[in-house]
Amino acid sequence: MLSTEHPSEPGPTSLGGPKAISSPVDSCYILRSIPSRLVHKRHPLEPQVTADVEGWFLQHWPFENEKARKKIGTDGYSYATCMNFPLALDDRIHSACRLITILFLIDDLLEDMSFDDGKAYNEHLMPIMSGTAAPNPSIPCEWMMHEIWEEMRKSDPVLTEQMLEPTFDFMRAQTEKSRIETTGLGRYLEYRERDVGGAFLLALQRYAMNLHLSPAELESVHPLEQICSKHLAVMNDVYSFDKELQQAEMGHLEGSCLCNGVKVLADESGLDYEASKRVLALMCREWEVMHKELEKKSLNEGCGEHIARYISGLEYQMSGNEYWSEKTQRYNKK
Repeated sequence: MLSTEHPSEPGPTSLGGPKAISSPVDSCYILRSIPSRLVHKRHPLEPQVTADVEGWFLQHWPFENEKARKKIGTDGYSYATCMNFPLALDDRIHSACRLITILFLIDDLLEDMSFDDGKAYNEHLMPIMSGTAAPNPSIPCEWMMHEIWEEMRKSDPVLTEQMLEPTFDFMRAQTEKSRIETTGLGRYLEYRERDVGGAFLLALQRYAMNLHLSPAELESVHPLEQICSKHLAVMNDVYSFDKELQQAEMGHLEGSCLCNGVKVLADESGLDYEASKRVLALMCREWEVMHKELEKKSLNEGCGEHIARYISGLEYQMSGNEYWSEKTQRYNKK
C-alpha cells in the first residue's frame, strides 16, 4: 500500500471511497506492491469546497445529459485538486478547484473535435482568460472562465499573471498534431509534460500556496519540478490508458487519438500493454527516490522555508495525483 499520512483517507462521497477502484487498476498492482516513499494529504476544506464548486457547475454548465451531470461528481475534479494542493491557502483552494474543473470539462469537449476545431475553441478562450476580451454572457464556458480568472487576479495579480502562459501552453498542447506523430519515449515525455499541464500545475501550486519565488530560486528547484511533471504525466498514463484506448476507438479520429506512454513504450519495446504499465510504474517509483534525495540535499544546503514548503507541495502533487487516479471513476469505471 501507499505510505500515507492518512491510512484511512476517505475518497469523495460521490466516488464511494476505496470501493470505487475497479478492474483496470488491478493491472497496476506493482504500484501497491512497492510502497511509495511519498505521503499524501487532503486539503482540510475539501468537503465544503467540493460541494460548492460542483454546485456552481451543476447550476450553470450546459451538460449534455444527466449522465454527464453525474460525471462531475464521480470523476471528482475538486477532490483531485484538494489532494494535489493540500497546502493551498484556504481562500485560494476554491479558485484552484474551479479552474481545474473547467479545464477537465473542456478536455472532454475536445475529444469530439478535430485538432483545428479544438485549437480554435481554446484560442478563443485565451484572451478572455487574460482579460483582454470580454466574455459572451450567454455562453457559460466564456463567462465562467472569465469569472474564475478575475477572482484569482483579485487575490494575487502577480502570480495569476505568471500562470497565464503555462496555461495557454497546456491548452495548445491539447490540440497539437504532434499528438499523432510523437514517437520515442524521450520525445514523448517532453511533449507529455506540456499536454498534462506540468508547468501549469507548478504555477497553480505557487499561486495556491502564495509562493513568490525569484528566478534564482526557481532555477534551484527546477530538477525537482521536472521529476514532478514526469511523475504526474506517466502516472496519469498508467491509470488512464484503458479509458483512452476505449475512447480512441469511439471518439473523433484526431481529438481522441491515443497519445499515451503505455502505447509508446509497447511500440518501442515489444512489450504488451500490461507489461508496459508495470515498467512505467517502476519508473515513477524511481523518480520518487530521486525526489527524496534532492529534497534532502536542498534541506542540508539550507534552502529557505518557502522553498522547503514548495518542495513538500511537489511531493503532495505527485502522491495526490496517484491517490486520485486510483480512485476516480474517470479512469476506473465498473
